[in-house]
Amino acid sequence: MEQDRYTISYRAAKVRQVMEWIKAGQSGCLIGLRGGGKSNLLRFLLREEVRQYYLGQDYTGFAFVLVDLLALTECTEWAVCELIFDRLLGQLHPLGIEEEIIEEMMSLQREVMRSRDLLTAYRAVERCVDVLCRRPTQRVVLLFSEFDAVFRTLDPSLFRSLRAIRNAHKGQVSYVVVVANDLASLRDDLTQVEHFYRLVSRNICILGPFNEADARHMIHYLASRRSAELSDKDTANVIELSGGHASLSLLWDTHYEGGLAELTPAFKDEPIVQAECRKIWESLSEGEQAALCAQAGGAQADPDMLRHLKRRGVVREGRLGTSIFSPLFAHFVHQQAPPLSIGTVISASPRIVQISRRRIENLTELEFEMLCYLYEHRGKVCTKDELIANVYRRKYHRMKGGVTDEALQTLISRLRKKIEPDRRRPRYIVTVREEGYRFVEPREQ
Repeated sequence: MEQDRYTISYRAAKVRQVMEWIKAGQSGCLIGLRGGGKSNLLRFLLREEVRQYYLGQDYTGFAFVLVDLLALTECTEWAVCELIFDRLLGQLHPLGIEEEIIEEMMSLQREVMRSRDLLTAYRAVERCVDVLCRRPTQRVVLLFSEFDAVFRTLDPSLFRSLRAIRNAHKGQVSYVVVVANDLASLRDDLTQVEHFYRLVSRNICILGPFNEADARHMIHYLASRRSAELSDKDTANVIELSGGHASLSLLWDTHYEGGLAELTPAFKDEPIVQAECRKIWESLSEGEQAALCAQAGGAQADPDMLRHLKRRGVVREGRLGTSIFSPLFAHFVHQQAPPLSIGTVISASPRIVQISRRRIENLTELEFEMLCYLYEHRGKVCTKDELIANVYRRKYHRMKGGVTDEALQTLISRLRKKIEPDRRRPRYIVTVREEGYRFVEPREQ
């Protein structure tokens, strides 16, 4: 007999954390690696018995609305609003809204689809939330999965509108956004979306690998779907190889003989394993990738970044020190990391900056582009006009009044602070008076 996918204790600490935000009428952000079970957790929250268990006797007053952004046919502000509106409409009948109001909402939906007008779509979402929140005790919780691309690319007007809706129904409307990485790393400029960002970033839940109990239950559930049985040894091997990561736990599908040392070579280069590892890799920021590559290559990784990776469950502390959570993913990282060399290494994928055996991490996109341009033209003087035209690119054309000398100097100063041993006496990015800047490789000195 196939067992249930979840027990009520599934991801208990994380679910309790999110439910506490919701009970308090607050919003928050759920951050987890790709393939780590974020969407499954959202669907778990939709279960009636789960809401009753965590929210108590008032659970029926909470309407949970899943907005799966993978369902978007286009990544535009209008498409997001239309999707939100459509999912809100699904709550009208369950909440006992009068038929004439439902018909009004259906007519409004037809108008949204006919006109494809963004303002009409905004107003439709506002109107529907107004209807759902007529009773002061009613709560509406919007769960946004796969929020990364929407937050990274769409116009600030969308986020202002969402913030305005929440402000109009403070205490009744909550947002939970699900991303693979911290929201602050997704946009170069947070100032235009600051109000929405502050709203959802006040509460953060980091979703790491399964604990042993959840990993064991999930592996046996997957096995039961195929009428298979796993020995305790097989289960323990899968948990250790996968590190408890949801997608890598799919390795249960083969029976094993031998110990962990024999199993790792057999699976580390399997295409399905490589594909899952790449998903994890691509959900890491460039700074996180650089820190893992530094550790894999024998260099000193940024301690702050390592602490951050520990919070995400990507690295762990053990008897032998800090290690990557899964032997399979550790093998994948070793393949991404170039060998540590004496000279300068600047790589775009993965983003790695190494100067004189020192790995440089946490460069912003603009800082990295500036360094790449200077390095590509190393030994030559790059004028200020050249740097502005070639580094700022589209941003340069959008900025009113262009890019000032002061802005360029500030960018160079930030870059020097991160790569120079002593930014007051630059060795690598040298100022050429009244002309520009020149990158000097260490061996030239």
